[in-house]
Amino acid sequence: MSDKYAIDLDSSLTNIYKLGSGLVLSEPTVAAVDDSSKTEVKAIGLDANKLIGKTSKNTKTIFPVFEGEIVNEKVAVELLNGFLKKVGKSSKLFSSETVMSVPCGADYKMIESYRNVCKECGLGKVSFVEAPLLSALGQRIPLSDSKPFFIIDMAGGVTNIATVSLDGVISGISINYGYNKITTDLIDFISERYGIQIGLLTAERIKKEIASLDEFDALSTVINGRNIKEGTPVAFSIKSYELFEAVKNYYDKIAELALSVIKQLPPEVSAEIRHSGVYLSGIASSVYGLEKYYQKKFDMQINLAKDGYSSVVLGGGVLLDNKDLQKKLSLKI
Repeated sequence: MSDKYAIDLDSSLTNIYKLGSGLVLSEPTVAAVDDSSKTEVKAIGLDANKLIGKTSKNTKTIFPVFEGEIVNEKVAVELLNGFLKKVGKSSKLFSSETVMSVPCGADYKMIESYRNVCKECGLGKVSFVEAPLLSALGQRIPLSDSKPFFIIDMAGGVTNIATVSLDGVISGISINYGYNKITTDLIDFISERYGIQIGLLTAERIKKEIASLDEFDALSTVINGRNIKEGTPVAFSIKSYELFEAVKNYYDKIAELALSVIKQLPPEVSAEIRHSGVYLSGIASSVYGLEKYYQKKFDMQINLAKDGYSSVVLGGGVLLDNKDLQKKLSLKI
C-alpha cells in the first residue's frame, strides 16, 4: 500500500499530513546551506531555524519558498526530501499519492515549480488544490455546490482571500503579503521608535509571545538587541500595546482587500456571506484579539479556525480519503 500525504509548503512553515497518522510534521521552511556550493544542505527546519543570524561566513540560511513561489528548487527538494524522511517516507520512488496546496489562482509556471519539486522528491501522483478550498475542508465547513463561504487564509508569505463552494473557487485572490510582514514591521518599528536593532528570531519571538490586536493589552516580554547609536548590547521590557501600531498594519491591509473582494460579489453570494460570516485560518489567525478586531472591521460574524496554522493541510487530509472530491477540486493544469 502506498503512502498518502497532504503537504502545505508555505513560506514560513511546512506542514505534512499522512493518511492514517494525521499531522506528522510542522517545521519552518528554512535550510542552512554551505555558502560555497549554495545547495549543500547542512540543516533543515527547526535545526536550521536556530541558526538564523548566528551562522559563520561559510553557512547561509535560505528560504526556498518566498511569497508562495518556489524560488530555489534545488534547496526546496533537499528540504522537502528531508522532511519526508523524517515522517518515514519509503525510499521507493513514485510509490505515493499527494495533495499539494498552492496559492489561490496559481498559474502554470508556479505549479510547474511545485510539480518539479514533488517529482524530484519521489512523490508519484500529485494533485494540486488551492489553499482556501483546503482551508474550508480543514475547518469542516459544510460546503455544498449552492452555498458559498468566505475564507481568509493568512499564511506566512501569502494571504489567500476567496469565496468557495463545493464547485470550487467562485472568486478569489492571492496576495504576496503574509504573516512574515509583521516580523519585518516589528524590526523596523523597534529600530525607529527605540533605536534598537533586533534580529529575525527575536522579532518572531515577540510576535508569538505578545503580538496583540487589543490596543490596551499590557502583556510584556524582554527584548535583547543592539543599541544602534552606541553599538552595545541592550535588554529592555516592552508591552503589547506599545507594538499595537506595528502589528495592526498587516491586519488592516488584509481587511481592506477582503472588503473590496466582497463588494465585487453578486448580490446573492454577498447575502449568503453576510449570513455565515468570515472564516479565518492560517498562522496569522492566532493573534490575540483578532476576532473582536475584525468584527468591527467587517461588521459580521468572524469564525476563527480551531487549528488555524494547520487548517490547509488538514483539508488535504480530507481529500486523501475522498477520491471523487479530490478529483473535483484539483486544478486541471
